[in-house]
Amino acid sequence: MNDTAKFPKRKQIHLKDFDYSNTNFVFFLTLCTSKKQNVFANSEIANCLVNEIDFRFTKLKEITVFAYCIMPDHLHLLLKLNEGYGKTLQGWVAAFKRHTTKTILQNAFVKPLWQTNYYEHIVRKDESLNKIAEYIVNNPVRKGMVSIWEDYAFSKINYSSFK
Repeated sequence: MNDTAKFPKRKQIHLKDFDYSNTNFVFFLTLCTSKKQNVFANSEIANCLVNEIDFRFTKLKEITVFAYCIMPDHLHLLLKLNEGYGKTLQGWVAAFKRHTTKTILQNAFVKPLWQTNYYEHIVRKDESLNKIAEYIVNNPVRKGMVSIWEDYAFSKINYSSFK
């Protein structure tokens, strides 16, 4: 029996032959914590994510952020890579996970922080960014955490990004 017969083939997560460095596409990402731990229920840790998203958006200008929502065990993020970033979406997610893990490990012992993979949806031209953004920020409303999304500290729509 050869080595490849021992393990089932993993399902491909990303589209084959898609250019994930293309700056014309908007991506709806979901990044989950390892073992679905409620790590981000801690507001200090959730703020680390907010700060990292903001840093990569406003200072490094790697991405344009349309919306995000940090739930206790996952992060939803609607973004596009900016011109000149020069890396793929997978590269951006890997860097984001690496930096947030390093920052969070300084404040709390949570290891590993992230699941290895993540969910992505490439937004099609006929899909409404506004509707996807509203879906993202209303996640805490659907979960019964707040009655309106604006009351949830870790949901945001960047209306200026829609121009």
